[in-house]
Formats: sequence, structure tokens, C-alpha cells
Amino acid sequence: MHQLSELAAFVAVVDSASLTATARRMSLSKSTLSRRLARLEARVGQPLLRRRSNRLEPTDAGWVFAGYCRDMLDIDRESRYALEQLSERVAGKLTVHAHPLFMRGWFMHNVEAFLQRFGEIELNLLTLTQPPGNGSGVSLCLWPGELPDCGLRSEVVGQLSRGIYAHPDYLAAHGAPSHPRELAEHCWVDMLGDRRTPLELRNDGQGTVYRLAPVRARVRTDQLVLQADAIARGQGLGIMPDWAAAKRSQAHPGTLSRCLPDWSVTPLPVTLAYPYGRLPRRTVCLLDYLREAIPQAWRSQPAVA
Repeated sequence: MHQLSELAAFVAVVDSASLTATARRMSLSKSTLSRRLARLEARVGQPLLRRRSNRLEPTDAGWVFAGYCRDMLDIDRESRYALEQLSERVAGKLTVHAHPLFMRGWFMHNVEAFLQRFGEIELNLLTLTQPPGNGSGVSLCLWPGELPDCGLRSEVVGQLSRGIYAHPDYLAAHGAPSHPRELAEHCWVDMLGDRRTPLELRNDGQGTVYRLAPVRARVRTDQLVLQADAIARGQGLGIMPDWAAAKRSQAHPGTLSRCLPDWSVTPLPVTLAYPYGRLPRRTVCLLDYLREAIPQAWRSQPAVA
């Protein structure tokens, strides 16, 4: 009788063509993964994989067997899903990836509230600084911005209005910009790669749009709190979600000042990504909980054409 863990390991190696990548994705050591594959080949009675250059490829038998493995794994998932629906219990393990932008404040508060409501859930919460890709092992994530094709269903649940912020002392020393054309003269503290692509600002009162070419950032970080700290220490200008700037200003008054208040940066979509098809009850409950918890201000942001 085949072990499902061995079938899953074999299919994952077929998909990635790499023992190292598969071991990392499945949180296994390479030796453990190799043993699972060896046991499976021993049960089947013939080799299923061969090495070609630096890749692992299925043998002819491996290609045939991989199809049946997928069917058996699908049947296992379907059966577990059907049994879950017979029970009102919401239990089990969940792994959620989120960008550091969301890890403090709103997201963490709601994750903690979710765990209090569903006491039998075990949650692994991991940071994600690059968009999930095919074969990345990410199954549920919260991401700022639109996601490329990554094998997951993407759902935009809100938008973050954004502005340009600086410390008042920096503006006193370097001058506050009066028009977007002056932004290129300033130092920047980059978050999420905003300044590596052209920046579009809109003045809805005037009905005008200004596009600023990329400029060099003095500081780059994937952590919002580090970006805000650098801005508050007078390192330069930075693009921040307005809600995050407001929260920091409440805690540390006088450390952030909005530049060009009549101009706004293109809003940042808030995206939930999760697998296609039927989902375990615990995953559905978490998705529903997060959808309901999206702040009204995020829902009401007008789309920018």
C-alpha cells in the first residue's frame, strides 16, 4: 500500500524538477525526501526518476505513475473535505503568508480574534516579501498590490490610499515640494519597490496626472515600520499608506508630515490569494473572517483608472 506522504513527495519533485526546492517547499531535509522517494520506487519495483544535467526528470514509468499519484492525492483531499463538511467543528492547521506591511496592526489583531473564536485552529503565520510564484508552496496569502499568475485565485478585497510623507525637520532643511516635478530633487526611503517604477500622482481637483520617473532611493526596506522610522529620522521622502501614517502619527505626533496633500499616489490593491477548487472548512472560515474585517475605508477607496 502506497503512503500518501511518498506520493506527495514524488509529485512535488516531478513539478519542481529539483530535490532541493521540493525539500524546502515541504519543510523536509533532503535526506528524508530521498528516503521517501527510494521507498516508493522500491514498492513500485522500478525507477521513477532520473537525473539529467542538474534536473530530476521522470522516467517513462514515472510519467505514467505521476498521473495516478495525482488522482490518489485528489481523492484523499476530496474525502477529507467531504468528512469536514459533516462536522460543525472548525479545526486543524493553517499556514498563512502575509507581506510585512500587514503584519502589525489590523491583520494581527484580526488573526488573534479569529484564533479566539476558533479555539481548535493551529496557525502558522509567515512573512512573504516577494509575490508567490508557481511552486512556491504558498497556499493562502495577503498581498499589497496585484498578483501575477501564480497558480492561486486572486481576490482584491480593498485598496489602500497612499501619500508622500516626510519628517517636518527634513522639509524645513530641504524645502517642502510644491509640485511633483520637485520630487526628483529629494532623497527617498523606498518601500515595496515604489521608486523603481514610474510614480503616478493625481490631482483630482485639477483633473491632472503627473508621472515621475524612477529616482534613486537612499534606503530600501521591505518592512513598513523600518521605512517609517527612517522617514521619521529625516532620511527623506517616502510613500506610505495613509492609514499607516495616521496610526504612527497617533503614537508619535509630529514625526510625519504629508507632502503635496492635493496629490495622491495610485491606490494599492489589497489582495487575498488562495487555491482554486474546494477549500477546507478552516480555510473558508478564515477567508470569510478576513473579508468581513476589511476596514470600511479600504473598501470605499475609488478605483484609479
